[in-house]
Amino acid sequence: MKLRNRLLPFGAGLAALLLAAGCATGSQPAANSGGADENGDITFSFWGTNSEAASLKAIAAAFEQANPGTKVTTNWIQADYEQKLQTSIAAGTQATVIEISNTSLAGFAPSFAEQQVDPTKFVQPNISEALKYDGKYYATPFTAKPKVMAVNLDAFKAAGLPAPSPTTPLSLDEFKTIVAKLSHGEGKKRVYGTSNMWFKGWLTAAGGGFYNADATACTFGDQQGVATAQYIVDLQKQRYAPSSIDIEGQDQAQWFAAGRLGTFSDFGPWTVADFAKISKPNWTLVPVPGKGFPMEVGGLAIAKNASGKKLETAKKFVEFVSTQQVAQDLLIQGNTALGVPIIAASTPTLEKVLPPERNLAAFTTALKTGLISPSVPREGQISGDADKGITSYTPLGSGKDDVAKILPGLNDKCTAALKQ
Repeated sequence: MKLRNRLLPFGAGLAALLLAAGCATGSQPAANSGGADENGDITFSFWGTNSEAASLKAIAAAFEQANPGTKVTTNWIQADYEQKLQTSIAAGTQATVIEISNTSLAGFAPSFAEQQVDPTKFVQPNISEALKYDGKYYATPFTAKPKVMAVNLDAFKAAGLPAPSPTTPLSLDEFKTIVAKLSHGEGKKRVYGTSNMWFKGWLTAAGGGFYNADATACTFGDQQGVATAQYIVDLQKQRYAPSSIDIEGQDQAQWFAAGRLGTFSDFGPWTVADFAKISKPNWTLVPVPGKGFPMEVGGLAIAKNASGKKLETAKKFVEFVSTQQVAQDLLIQGNTALGVPIIAASTPTLEKVLPPERNLAAFTTALKTGLISPSVPREGQISGDADKGITSYTPLGSGKDDVAKILPGLNDKCTAALKQ
């Protein structure tokens, strides 16, 4: 689950601090839980859906079983994760081990302990590199969330098109040609060649990015950004892809199940459970076109104030979750995936959830080639403000203004916000 919450100012007042009191589920977090104590018991904070929380609780239980006498108190924060994490840090009551996304790491790194990470333990180096800030590791990866694309094989067959390669991505030009041939019909019976198109994802697929590599400037309004935005707008105008207005309040997975989409391009590990229920139309997974969508990496941070036996246990716990097959396999619960396992021994775990013809191995391919977006302080606020402008003024959302006129100005404001 990607973090979408806005951050509170670090000097939040007493009212904000009181929010932290209600954020635990199942067990009460101890005050100053990150620091030294007589025993090595630790607390572990995380976010997620019911199934995602079940995975992390199962992993904590497996660690306890492997380390008799050690207690991991889980703290499932069901809403406003970043705000409540910020508040607990300000109050000195943060958990010993804290789940953090690579996209949010920069805003919290000063409150986390530096870690030693061995990149060779993971499927590809980008996975661990995603959790570096200023050249140092402030979290250890434990899962990745690459995106793949679902294709409606019945629609391809009806249009006289061969199925895309299960391992080699289409080019963006090839994709445009294909979705044009898949699209037909009118009104509520309209079949679109693809699902609504996520600008940030397609920008990465086209070789661009929302930020530059060192996160010193926004780049979504440069030449590549404008060209990608126009690519999406053109597909919407030709009714090969639904607009944000077309899909408002509707579930695109249900559109796919009803045969109204030829392809579904924003398919993450968490989508597997929904698609597992779909037998008609026949479907399979393939790589996202071009360079693919950005891949989120989930990490485990250790509180900076952890010391003594708690610090020792926290390091053991992080190592266990990130590198041991018994823990990595538990990222998959039934047909629900918190993310893709990041060690070679466990990558087949997700692949076996559904029959081979569904090609969940596409996630492994995406995992090995996935691109990572840089971590930006105040990312939620900065990208949120840019997204608001993009969706308000341009056809990428509900607006009508020319993307070539709007994006460069929003880009400049975004860059200025980065430098504050």
